[in-house]
Amino acid sequence: MPKPARRVIGKPAALTFNNLHGKGIILSNNNRQATRTSGFGDAIVFSSRTIRTYEKVFLRHRQKQVDWIGSLRVGFCMHEPQTQFTQDTLPSLAFKHLTDKAGYWLRACSDELLRTSPIIYVYYSFDGQIYVGGYGQTTPAQAVLTINEHSGPYYLFCEVYGKTDQIEIVDESTLPDQSLVNEGVSLSIHGNVMDSVNTKLANNTNLSHLQYFNYLFPSNPPHTTTFLSTTKHNVVFDTKHRIAYVNNLRTKSSYAFLDRSMKVGDVLICKVMDCDANISSILLFGLTTQNPSTLQNQSLPEDTNTLVDLYSSSRWFIDHDIEANISLYDELAFWFESDGHIYLSIDNRPPITLKVPVIPSNMLNMSLYPFFDLYGQITSLYLYNFSTLSNLNFGRQSTARTLCVICCENLADTQLLPCQCILCSQCASVIKRPSLLSDCPFDRKHITQIQPLL
Repeated sequence: MPKPARRVIGKPAALTFNNLHGKGIILSNNNRQATRTSGFGDAIVFSSRTIRTYEKVFLRHRQKQVDWIGSLRVGFCMHEPQTQFTQDTLPSLAFKHLTDKAGYWLRACSDELLRTSPIIYVYYSFDGQIYVGGYGQTTPAQAVLTINEHSGPYYLFCEVYGKTDQIEIVDESTLPDQSLVNEGVSLSIHGNVMDSVNTKLANNTNLSHLQYFNYLFPSNPPHTTTFLSTTKHNVVFDTKHRIAYVNNLRTKSSYAFLDRSMKVGDVLICKVMDCDANISSILLFGLTTQNPSTLQNQSLPEDTNTLVDLYSSSRWFIDHDIEANISLYDELAFWFESDGHIYLSIDNRPPITLKVPVIPSNMLNMSLYPFFDLYGQITSLYLYNFSTLSNLNFGRQSTARTLCVICCENLADTQLLPCQCILCSQCASVIKRPSLLSDCPFDRKHITQIQPLL
């Protein structure tokens, strides 16, 4: 099975509204415009296709001059609309009737945003945050809701509600100034992965520490495992060869081999340090009997199948694209067992079985070298060490810190007082300035002080 194409992404099909919509909606302009005919209800609409991670959907909206409460609601859903409903069974209202069901996420747009922005845009990030912003505004898009099912991609899901009686999908190519909509989120495809990761590590040393699998190692674990030094696999490493970074984000393959083999019961621990969410593929993981030292300084083909054919005298066991939801700073544990299957635990959760051909029993005691291809969303990995399967404890209660829900880049390590809401130190220092009468962005309570979490 060939792996998906990597970074040069073809233009998706033209976006329109789905033929499945509320009874009170009339579609026009080649199904790009949805108008509510009367009343409050029966005005739910969906997109004709799924929306990719970070793909911005631009919506021109019209507000009626009425004394009604409420306005346009935007979000995403994980279900193909026409397989779930007919026009007769589609609920009249989205809130409660759909949002209480699994797989539907919707949030009302603020009156201020709609008043100042005739065109808004909505998208979701790799970690499940839904963002809404105003086209042409200097204020970055704001995270308004979190998707708690990170399987994606998702359908656009809107309700033409309240004062809003019409929305229209606008082609991004027709907008006057593309630069105005690229603010707010830094996409790694436009930057240097190594510089980005090193900057984050310099600003917060905690990012390099394990949180979910820290119980496997002492406080200062020996880093006896490293990536194999190489120059022609489209990866670069830190000076100690523990962190692999994609070198050229537009090259299809970025091979990173380990310097040692693994056996039954060995557990490889690593951590995601950077993501490029412009692509739906995740990561290639494999095991091979080919000693990677023989591949040093060789020009390896971009296509993994060609690589396997080139070294066909060796055996290769490859999951071309791991079907799992893996996000920034997730910790990954890989191992294989005597049944020949390869397993992955993400953040110490119960493992999933990778879709790799079973390793024959007569090869389980051979030298099997693990390797990655960072061709997908994961563009940097921090390599820790090997542990043993007997040490894993999936029932262990986690004390890991989550990402800050404001910036979605740093770990939430700071507490606001007295409300005790938690976010990262950088965002906390911006919110709580001596010159400002600061309120908590979550519960609007006055902040008296901030303190680091122990």
